[in-house]
Amino acid sequence: MFWNYLKVTYRSFLRQKVYSLINITGLAIGLACFILIFLYIRDEMSYDRFHSKSDRTYRVIEHFESEGIGEHSASQPFPTGPTLVNDFGRQIVHQVRLFNFQSPSLALAYREKDKAFNESRIFFADSTFFDVFDFELKTGDKQTALDEPNSILLTEEMARKYFDDEDPMGKVLEFQGNQHLQVTGILANAPRNAHFQFDFIGSFSTLKQSFGGNYPRTWYWNPCWTYVVLAEGVGKEEMEAFFPDFVQKYFPKFVVDDITLELQPLVDIHLHSRLDYEIQANSTAENLKIFGLVAIFVLLIAAINFINLSTARASKRAKEVGVRKSLGSEKRQLVRQFVFESVLLTFFAVIIALVFVWLAIPAFNELTEKSISIASLVNPMDVGGLLGLTLLVGVLSGFYPAFVLSSFNTVLVLKNAYQKVSGFNFRRVLVTIQFAISIMLIIGTIVAVSQLQLLQNDDLGFDKEHVMMIPVIRSPMGQHYESFKNAALQSTVIRSVTAVEEIVGSKHQVNNYQFEGMDQSKPFPHFHVRHDFSETMELEMVAGRDFSYEVQTDDSLALIVNETLVRSMQWGTPEEALNKRYYFGGELRGKVIGVVKDYNFVSKHHPIAPLVITLNTFPGAFNLFIKYVAVKVDGNNTEQAIADLEAAWRGVMPTRPFDYFFLDDRLNDSYKAERKLSTVTLIFSGLAIVVACLGLFGLATYSVEQRKKEIGVRKVLGISSMQILMLLSREFVLLIGVAFVVAIPLAYLLLDAWLNGFAFRVSIAAWPFILSGVVVFVVAMLTIGFHAYRATLINPSDTLKYE
Repeated sequence: MFWNYLKVTYRSFLRQKVYSLINITGLAIGLACFILIFLYIRDEMSYDRFHSKSDRTYRVIEHFESEGIGEHSASQPFPTGPTLVNDFGRQIVHQVRLFNFQSPSLALAYREKDKAFNESRIFFADSTFFDVFDFELKTGDKQTALDEPNSILLTEEMARKYFDDEDPMGKVLEFQGNQHLQVTGILANAPRNAHFQFDFIGSFSTLKQSFGGNYPRTWYWNPCWTYVVLAEGVGKEEMEAFFPDFVQKYFPKFVVDDITLELQPLVDIHLHSRLDYEIQANSTAENLKIFGLVAIFVLLIAAINFINLSTARASKRAKEVGVRKSLGSEKRQLVRQFVFESVLLTFFAVIIALVFVWLAIPAFNELTEKSISIASLVNPMDVGGLLGLTLLVGVLSGFYPAFVLSSFNTVLVLKNAYQKVSGFNFRRVLVTIQFAISIMLIIGTIVAVSQLQLLQNDDLGFDKEHVMMIPVIRSPMGQHYESFKNAALQSTVIRSVTAVEEIVGSKHQVNNYQFEGMDQSKPFPHFHVRHDFSETMELEMVAGRDFSYEVQTDDSLALIVNETLVRSMQWGTPEEALNKRYYFGGELRGKVIGVVKDYNFVSKHHPIAPLVITLNTFPGAFNLFIKYVAVKVDGNNTEQAIADLEAAWRGVMPTRPFDYFFLDDRLNDSYKAERKLSTVTLIFSGLAIVVACLGLFGLATYSVEQRKKEIGVRKVLGISSMQILMLLSREFVLLIGVAFVVAIPLAYLLLDAWLNGFAFRVSIAAWPFILSGVVVFVVAMLTIGFHAYRATLINPSDTLKYE
């Protein structure tokens, strides 16, 4: 029986090669898209789950907020982790802190080979690092590798970078030009699915030298990412119940009412965390849901194609069914035959899809910044899933035509007097669904791209173009800043120079201020700068003046605030905000000297909040508060500007590596998740439309073949080519119209819900909906037009000679 089914399937395939190839190719493309997105989603959901204690590991996060103003921080003060273990040893079995000086890069050198670099992924961690995380240590002892001060671990990649083929163990690296760190272990390169990526892990006790012999004891500054492992049986809520008393006991009295601690599950960080001071940009669960929806849509379009074409093909086999029934075939045997054929074709499509995936994986990894391997599909669950999908699509696409055809009256079929397959209405519904999904995907892609452009390119309130950022934290720049600035400004291609605390448009710090009219101090976003900050970033002063070299007290008695702060304080106009007094640290300090126009001092994921800008000319600020020198350069002479800046740098700090990045590039990294979403959606939406066109091509081919005699008669009667096009396309145009009406409200509701997650969002205009309908209509007409052209070439004598 099996071999008979196989032979019949083979003969059917040869008789209808075009249909079969279209069917298999369309389904294979849809399956390949589905598999690729499935692999991506699974990788995203696997973040940090490889740690053996991941289900009990939490990051301690801090909400520092008063009346809606403040920060939601991923990090903690230095004492938090050890104090938690000390106070709650029964509930917390391990803690580890990570620290990187809140610097984008730190200097390392191997002097024996004269190799010096600025490294962006250096962390210092407690000796309990391996008690919490299961990162692989290739060489060295996990129990002791981070015990001693001035110890450092580096990855295999960094070992090759600094030591070539030498054994790094025991070698010494120079840190920040003034501290020697001994290599005590070699780490495997950080897994891609860890929420933080590292190249170096130094021992936490090394930091004592940087802070005068001991760790900072303040409970106000919170630069340490702190993780705890709860004891077996201790729940998150049980531990969090202790936190209010913990805050009251240890945190400064003037902030205890504004601070809330919380435990964030380790496995939730990558997809569910968008806090201030994240180690690196995370993805979002919302975007993952969109990827999943796109995958389902593409697969659904491919499956609809497969079912439609299978139904259309089946109607051509009515006489075959009649003959088989006259020879004694039972209905169930016919059903099994058709289902078998459909499942077999689906199986071939799955095999081809896997080949497509294998070919596309390298480009897909580059696009999504992953290291996914098709070998990850070789496990019982995934193999079973693919087999289940094969059976599901095969049975669905084979059962309906089998059921209809096996119900024909044998005598009528053999007399050619049977009614055509009654699946046309069913196919109408499926084609309408297919067009509706295609329209929704096009609308979604246009809106996603528009939202990305708004985030990246819309007015930020400052000029991010042609601004070079030079990391300088914990460098001697404090003693050389004015000399460096003066030397840089000698260049004709350097416009202005300033220094800032954080990356403008990306991060900020928080400090407590009390302004006139307030009963007590509260946290405000805060930014330390040097002179010429407004000029360099091209900020607009709406009232008052900028910081001035002429007024020596500006660095201690003056503040600049933004318009939002003026509104939140209900001071009236910006002019009325001038000379308002403020307290800091419980003491009356100075006054507001200027109001700057609102600008996005963090990413557009967040609304603009009140902001305080202070001048800090203290040379030691470059060790604590000033992290970057920002330089506005001539955009037409960038290379010359870089050369001139490096020369100025060498003039003041010849032994330190010169490093820089452009502000616009770094700000665009903040929107990596949205950029990835729009790119992937665009690609897979395009593939979905290709698959839909394949199905339309097949159905149009079938329609022309079914109506050959009709077209022949009409040609004899003088029908024109345009009339043939209208004849063939009338039904599809109607279905596109219905699909358009169905897709509009669904697309609007889904996109509006997604856009509501952004503080700044595009408005949903009418043109993406109109354009999507036009695109689908034009593509459908081009596809049908090809068949209409072929129909005009039909010779009536060939189709009517047997009539």
